[in-house]
Amino acid sequence: MDSRRVSRRRMMGVLFGAALAGAVLLEQPTFSEASGPAGAEGGRLHWLAVADTGGGNEAQRAVGRAMAAVHRARPVDLVVLGGDNIYPKGDISQVNDKFTIPYKALLEAGVPFHAVLGNHDIRTANGDPQIAYRPFGMKGRWYTLARGPVEFFMLDSNVNADWGRQLPWLKRALAASKAPWKVVVAHHPIQSSGHYGDDVVARNRLAPVFRQFGVQLYINGHEHNYERSKPINGTTYLVVGGGGAYLRAVTPGPSSARAISVHSFAELTASRDRLLIQAWDSNGKAIDRATINPAGQLIKP
Repeated sequence: MDSRRVSRRRMMGVLFGAALAGAVLLEQPTFSEASGPAGAEGGRLHWLAVADTGGGNEAQRAVGRAMAAVHRARPVDLVVLGGDNIYPKGDISQVNDKFTIPYKALLEAGVPFHAVLGNHDIRTANGDPQIAYRPFGMKGRWYTLARGPVEFFMLDSNVNADWGRQLPWLKRALAASKAPWKVVVAHHPIQSSGHYGDDVVARNRLAPVFRQFGVQLYINGHEHNYERSKPINGTTYLVVGGGGAYLRAVTPGPSSARAISVHSFAELTASRDRLLIQAWDSNGKAIDRATINPAGQLIKP
């Protein structure tokens, strides 16, 4: 191959990467507590959240590049994966193409990932190989993760989930938590304006628990779009299903604060007194921004 052609291709790659990083850098948070590396040990936590990722396609890789650009600009402490980590059947033998390659830059930088299981993930051995796969950071079908001012409650929301054990565990874990921020993560939506809509059964099961124990944020996928709800009884419902799977239309409903069908991910920064939610598309363009207080209420800009 002509060396001049190779050099030109490399230069175009460098320019594209710089442009993407620049697009992200232009939208840095304006309040001081989120303007640089968060640092879980310093009383803040900075993380990314994305779901419906595991297609191994260009859309997933583009989201992965945009996530890596955020990390270069503002180093993150971890990434939360909201399920459907490997399409179409959760086959762990495909993990290289559908996880390692798309998130190569983040993994090489030592950023830990923590996943939950989606409906596609349980199609092979009920998801057990994914639970055993250490880079997915799963301590079981459901588990907690405490970092800085945040405690995550990672759930199995699939059709065969053992709610007889999981729900009492969740109540005990929430009651015992001293974290300023309680964040529940599962694959399936509760409040949604997307293809599946609101899940009344899930809402009746979990919303009273969220209200009782002060859960300020619920993160999920399954809907292939981005959506942030208005606070509902102190809980914001955040759909981050734009991680690479084919998109579905979303029409904002009465509970929607922001809803858009685009490949995307969320960037979140928690201090003791506020939680900043930002969202970016796969080109590094800002698509959402909101701040809530520990009571789950929106803080006006």
